[in-house]
Amino acid sequence: MIYLRFKKITMNYRKLFTLSVLSVLLITSLPIFAQNVSDSEKEQQKSQFVGLYKYLASKVHYPPKALFNNLQGTATFLFQVENGQIQNVETALDLEGGSENVKKLILAYTGFPENMNGKYSISIIFQLEGKRNALVQEEAVIPSGYTKLSSVNVMAMGGPSQQNEPDNSTYKIEEVDTPPNFPGGYKALQEYFYKNIKYSEEALKNKVEGKVYFSFKIDYDGNVRDVKIVRGLGAGLDEIVKKVIKDCPKWNAAVKNGQTVSTKFSYFAECRLPNP
Repeated sequence: MIYLRFKKITMNYRKLFTLSVLSVLLITSLPIFAQNVSDSEKEQQKSQFVGLYKYLASKVHYPPKALFNNLQGTATFLFQVENGQIQNVETALDLEGGSENVKKLILAYTGFPENMNGKYSISIIFQLEGKRNALVQEEAVIPSGYTKLSSVNVMAMGGPSQQNEPDNSTYKIEEVDTPPNFPGGYKALQEYFYKNIKYSEEALKNKVEGKVYFSFKIDYDGNVRDVKIVRGLGAGLDEIVKKVIKDCPKWNAAVKNGQTVSTKFSYFAECRLPNP
């Protein structure tokens, strides 16, 4: 089991985010493997996961919503490894606000050997230091054929000691520690544009193509605000693009000094006529 300890900080419930790691202790209780293999094979199997545990130890943080609500419990994930690449990460058991970020982290791990294949389950246990409220003790449903790995234990102090007024400042991208990002990244944002920007009859008739440049704000909750067209194409496309941006799903808000903050920046949507 891996233990992480975070220092106590005063946070706004809207702006709980990444906490600073004070110490990481790696315990040798590694994956539970079949008993009918030799000691050398077991050691080789264990060594394949050391990098994954160190990676998760440095990346996984206590879910802000769970921290604010003094919630403790377990999130469990299923994943497959094919030729050393992690595939098909699924949530078998969720803890409020904790699953999506961890799924992305697991999927992004690239430290397995190329000849490695298999199906695995891993649990992340979130615990609050000094809190007596019980862990949420739901049992994850693990399909047959999955090897159970040892859990990762993430510890933090309790929720915020006081609630401050939200930070209403709007920062430039270069002023924040972590810029805002669309869930799934740049490719997912382009796919969202492609699926939702529909040509107006006027634009089709006049064969209008090009880029619509716009500015907008992502607030500290990840909502899209204040969409403005900076340079458009006309023919009804500007209004269509503006509406698509306003209806955009929540982003992952920017982070500055460990707190989520609002940011303003410019972007563009490329409009291309449908293939004949």
